[in-house]
Amino acid sequence: MGLSLKQFLAELAKYIDVSSEMQVGAVDYACSSGGVIYVKELSEILGLSYKQTLDLMTRLRKKGLVVRRGIGVYSLTERGRELCNLMKKLKPSTESPFKVIKLLLIVGSGSSDKLPLKRLMELSRMKRDELIKILSEWGRFYEECGEEYFEFSAESEKRFGELVRVLGIGPLTFRILRFLTRGRDLSSILMRFLIIYLSVSMLVIYDILAGHILGVIAASLWMVVTVIFIILFAFKK
Repeated sequence: MGLSLKQFLAELAKYIDVSSEMQVGAVDYACSSGGVIYVKELSEILGLSYKQTLDLMTRLRKKGLVVRRGIGVYSLTERGRELCNLMKKLKPSTESPFKVIKLLLIVGSGSSDKLPLKRLMELSRMKRDELIKILSEWGRFYEECGEEYFEFSAESEKRFGELVRVLGIGPLTFRILRFLTRGRDLSSILMRFLIIYLSVSMLVIYDILAGHILGVIAASLWMVVTVIFIILFAFKK
């Protein structure tokens, strides 16, 4: 049974935080390795420190997907294997859906619908041939001024919007937040934005309490910014 990428993500979201590139990558690794997870090996694959990978395993353990078997070794639980079986039945293509999701978010978060192939290789940590194989149905690769680019097709741009909305926000909001925070995935983007927002809010409140005229101006501008983001989030723009 095959589903669209949008439907597949909706099913996947019942098990893990699909906005987290690290959770997505960890589950992909676990399913492809027969259900056994070696923390050291996973940390190298994801580019995380050993401690960060242990924290990631803790989050997956709390979701009931993995259980600790020894020092640096985890294995999938029954629920974790259920997720892997679901992936095999529902995945929308022969490629890893996690790689597809990751690449679409990287390309779609840019200021334009095209991205230099070298930059895409750096951000995705994938080789040229693998990128071409996965993304060929989502757009076109072309050369301009001696440099290779990938560009979304009009249909793929629409599908990217659907994908991001499954994660809870709209494509415009996602691009704005990615630009402001430089986060790697949606989880880190939202966390960094929250920290920035609260920090600026505290400064604005301080200015108001201090009685500065600039505090009133800053508060008015900050209220406008807040309303804009509320609208963007509410309507998933």
